[in-house]
Amino acid sequence: MTYDAIVIGGGVNGLVAASYLAKGGKRVVVCERRESLGGVSVTEEFHPGFRANTAVDDAGWVPERVMRDLALARHGYTPAFAASGLTFPVDDGTAVSLPANVGEAASILHRLSPADAARWPAFCAMVERLSGFLAVLYEAPAPDVHARSMSDILTMMSLGRRVRGLGKRGMIDLLRTIPMPVSDLLDEWFEHPGLKAALSLLGVLNVQHGPYSGGTSLVFLHRHVGLPEGHIGGRRMTPGGVGRLPLALAAAARAAGVDVLTRSEVAEIVVERDRVAGVRLSRGDVLSAATIVSSADPRRTFGTMIDPGWFDPGMLNAIDNIRMRGPATRLHLALSELPAFSSGGSQWPVEALRGWIALPRSVEEVERAYDAAKHGGIAAQPAILATIPTLDDPSLAPTGAHVLSVQSQYTAYAPDGGWTEAVRAAMSNAVLDGLTRVAPRIRDIVQHVQVLAPPDLEARFGVTEGSVLHGELALDQYLFMRPIPECARHATPLEGLWLCGSGTHPGAGTAGASGVLAARAILSNRRNA
Repeated sequence: MTYDAIVIGGGVNGLVAASYLAKGGKRVVVCERRESLGGVSVTEEFHPGFRANTAVDDAGWVPERVMRDLALARHGYTPAFAASGLTFPVDDGTAVSLPANVGEAASILHRLSPADAARWPAFCAMVERLSGFLAVLYEAPAPDVHARSMSDILTMMSLGRRVRGLGKRGMIDLLRTIPMPVSDLLDEWFEHPGLKAALSLLGVLNVQHGPYSGGTSLVFLHRHVGLPEGHIGGRRMTPGGVGRLPLALAAAARAAGVDVLTRSEVAEIVVERDRVAGVRLSRGDVLSAATIVSSADPRRTFGTMIDPGWFDPGMLNAIDNIRMRGPATRLHLALSELPAFSSGGSQWPVEALRGWIALPRSVEEVERAYDAAKHGGIAAQPAILATIPTLDDPSLAPTGAHVLSVQSQYTAYAPDGGWTEAVRAAMSNAVLDGLTRVAPRIRDIVQHVQVLAPPDLEARFGVTEGSVLHGELALDQYLFMRPIPECARHATPLEGLWLCGSGTHPGAGTAGASGVLAARAILSNRRNA
């Protein structure tokens, strides 16, 4: 079978790239190795009758242009924002739940710290302003530091104008904030340790860095791209879970004329006469195309799908040195009833459980959890960020039952002795111990616990070392350095081979942005015209 373009991987970016290529007049096929589409953005059954967002709790920001161009609302994807952002315990035994409304959140914070309450509105405005700038940056190709063509020079000039548009104070905030450890950023703004601990988790989500590591403020801002002002720690929700997005994207792709093949793993990218010629599937089928677009992570694309002899050794060494290091173990708990959260003799209201539940009590506690993984182990007292998605979507569990999902950081990809059953049990017990601090009876209502360590995520989703980001978000793996400078604008040195996954600019958490930028680059390339 011959196509104009073959997209490897039916994740969010692969489906977006395929749709735009098809709308641009290309005959396109998507080859997905799993039976289900969506990559890490899937909602799956983990125990009879119980479904959870397997790898991520938020599908991420879908640029408004993608929502409009692919008519995603018509295809069933209409995300809403959780009314609550973060809930965390404090020393007096109660829980603090911060709503998205800036004024209400400031009023709640006032009983913890009048100074923090006074600073909250300005902090929310700063986050919205800087993450809004990143959103504009993410809808444009990565800056080309070697720009020669007039179009590239104009793009760089436009970027400069946007930076200047932040104003003097905004430019200073941007340049100071991005390289900072999130701990330093929070110390500048706030004094209450519980508030800082909860916010710090948003700067280390899915990266193998502690809150004292440089560049984690960038992760914090990146996490807030596309969220309205005040939605600190905000989460997008849609009935059916995060898997609703790839279902809508698949419908849009098929409507555009894309062929979508599941259970069709690409074993090899075929090269003939110094350019790609097609792919060979693991079952033996060969599909032909002059354009191959991989949404797999860069290490998997170059390390397992294609003969490395086609590339310069220095480039392959750079690919091998991309830091993947998935830091999290995902745990999904099937519960017979809604757990009662309480501390200091006070029961938490149900509304407090609708957002993120952040359990660390200090930034230092998060850093100590990171120290364990840094030295090749798993945290004895992990940093826990939990959600109860069934409060807003009862369809995920049987009537009266609930699902509790945990993002547990940190864990090493290969702890000493490996991920034995004993290590998995220790991980599960550590998380349950942490939950028991605020939900004393939770062990009594647990029907099943699914533990997905980094190697499990790797095996299930094909993400190297369990990195759902396809490579850490860090200053040296950002913009034109993502994944490496030679592939910064989605093209690779091999004619006809392109990258469109989360390992490319602008990265994971921006659902579809990498896919649409890759498709535009391909369609504007004269050799693909």
